[in-house]
Amino acid sequence: MNNNVIECKLCNEKMMEFESNNPQPLLENFEDRVCRDCNDYVSASRILLRGLDREAHEGVCSMIASVIQMASSLKRSRLKAYEQLKELEEDV
Repeated sequence: MNNNVIECKLCNEKMMEFESNNPQPLLENFEDRVCRDCNDYVSASRILLRGLDREAHEGVCSMIASVIQMASSLKRSRLKAYEQLKELEEDV
């Protein structure tokens, strides 16, 4: 079993490599891996993308991946701001 710690390519959360999942079709690089939470988005995307032509498929995949990445970044920023606010409150 591979015990390497890697990062999800969609949300940047750390995970054990053996817990990772294939992100296709959302991410084109076959070496990329996603966490279990993001894999739910990948699975839902696979279902929604059935029947689309190649051009539409690529555009939709790119848009979905961008939305997930941006939402994850916003979440990290929000959590960091909460931590900083909590530290300020403790100092008062």
